[in-house]
Amino acid sequence: MSSESMRLTSEAMTLSAAAVLNSLISVLGNKGLLSAEEEREVYRTAAEMIDEASGDDEDGTYELARELIELRLADT
Repeated sequence: MSSESMRLTSEAMTLSAAAVLNSLISVLGNKGLLSAEEEREVYRTAAEMIDEASGDDEDGTYELARELIELRLADT
């Protein structure tokens, strides 16, 4: 597998995992299994985890991920 194929596969896996997690949180909230505050807590914790893992973030990946989570926080 070429490095480009590996990169694309990795990005696709990350995107699909994020989509599944986001939809899971939404479904749990819609069913009343998570309160609005609990939904926000999930996203706040995720943002903290990204901050802890970000290191030098030379390509801005962590910054973009943080921004996306902040958008979700604004929606809840």
